[in-house]
Amino acid sequence: MKQPILNAYEIRNADYAVVHSESEVDFNEFIEALAIKDGETVVDVGGGYGSIFIRLMQRHPEINFAYDLLDGGLFQLKKGEVKIKALQELYNNQSQVRYLHQDALQLDLPANHYDLVICKMFLHEIPEICKKDLIKSLFAIVKPGGRVVVWNPDLEDNDYTFYTSVIRKKDELAGYESLVQNRHFLLNRDFYVLMRDAGFTAVRKLLTFDYHLHTVNRLNEEFSGDELKLQEWNDYIMTIAEELDTPTRELLKIKSLDNDIYINFKRSVFSVEKPQV
Repeated sequence: MKQPILNAYEIRNADYAVVHSESEVDFNEFIEALAIKDGETVVDVGGGYGSIFIRLMQRHPEINFAYDLLDGGLFQLKKGEVKIKALQELYNNQSQVRYLHQDALQLDLPANHYDLVICKMFLHEIPEICKKDLIKSLFAIVKPGGRVVVWNPDLEDNDYTFYTSVIRKKDELAGYESLVQNRHFLLNRDFYVLMRDAGFTAVRKLLTFDYHLHTVNRLNEEFSGDELKLQEWNDYIMTIAEELDTPTRELLKIKSLDNDIYINFKRSVFSVEKPQV
């Protein structure tokens, strides 16, 4: 009998700020874009170990709000609970935090409940066939006048195939079978269409960050120190990079540096709103 595919996030014990080369400046801008206020009700869908709450507390420990951390990986939630409880105690923060172990494709949340829904580097975890239903569910749970803020890879026609191939190969080498099977990245234009079709308005790109991908950052975080896997990934990247046109290759600033390959992708923060009744 074929064994079921294990959820990669039950074994993926990575520091995503390191993996994704996320800077404190990036997070400063993201926290400001979220603009969370005292007393608001917030859900962090696919929020992993609660990196957003953690970064918010480090910047604005005076804000108290209702925060639901929702993730399909119990390992990630338990990891987050330890970190968040320690921070709340340190800062005497009174936010009401719930840890919700749910599959985002089967959300069990009240309708018209949240002032803010956050999806940071999450939508691509959902298979293409399920994305429309997920976004409809997000529309259902946010209050009229509320917002959904999404941090996503910023992908256009020129870099989409290259980006998705790079990430898929990494997931294969790391043994993340569920990610290989399920992940589907969105072109920006497809993101806009899905959001508008679900009923959202005021679809805006708020911020764009440089995503400084250094392959060597994945050596310990995702390849468990296996240098042969890193080398195989590097070789694959340089091979498919030859298929890029010159303007795209220059835009991505691809460089090979010993056991590291650098690529300058982009990530953006998008905001959408649910219309007032």
